[in-house]
Amino acid sequence: MDLMETIRRRRAIRKFKPDPVSTEKIDLMLEAARLAPSGVNSQPWKFKVVTDPALKEQVFLASKNQYHIKQAPVVIIVCGDTMSYSRTLKERFKELLNNGVLSQEDIHKMGLNLLTQDEEKELLKYKENAAFNTAIATEHIALAATSLGLGTCWIHLFDKERVAELLGLPSWIFPVTLLPVGYPEEMPEPKPRKPLSEILL
Repeated sequence: MDLMETIRRRRAIRKFKPDPVSTEKIDLMLEAARLAPSGVNSQPWKFKVVTDPALKEQVFLASKNQYHIKQAPVVIIVCGDTMSYSRTLKERFKELLNNGVLSQEDIHKMGLNLLTQDEEKELLKYKENAAFNTAIATEHIALAATSLGLGTCWIHLFDKERVAELLGLPSWIFPVTLLPVGYPEEMPEPKPRKPLSEILL
């Protein structure tokens, strides 16, 4: 299907068939995420593909028992990676400084201390940036899944500290979204969307 048809067909799916999702389709979804754009090409994301029933059960419990997580054959845990900014921000902003686009004063006002520091506490300041960029990659996965006949559902209501603990994540990598993936058992009607005239300024 073409892109606009894929966008129109995407739904939040909360009932999945038990059919397994092939490794080939999982790889295609992750490739779509890998190709997503990000600020200063930081690519601040990591993905954990969960198919193991025991781990999926623990993620289910950490998600306030949202049943579609348990039911889906695959759960992709999308994480932000603030460490990615250590290299890319330095390179990008030094380039902008050298080209005269930014001044040292601009850098100071923007709080971009990573040009001179690599400390973990400085990296954690970029959690919001990392989370913002992972949203782009997550929607790439959702659209790729739709094009492959699969369904997904963005989930933000979960115990992020518990999921980080389950995955043994370091402090600079943090869970952002859970994305259950599988073949839809249902195809809900599209929810109303505002007309274009209401969203244009």
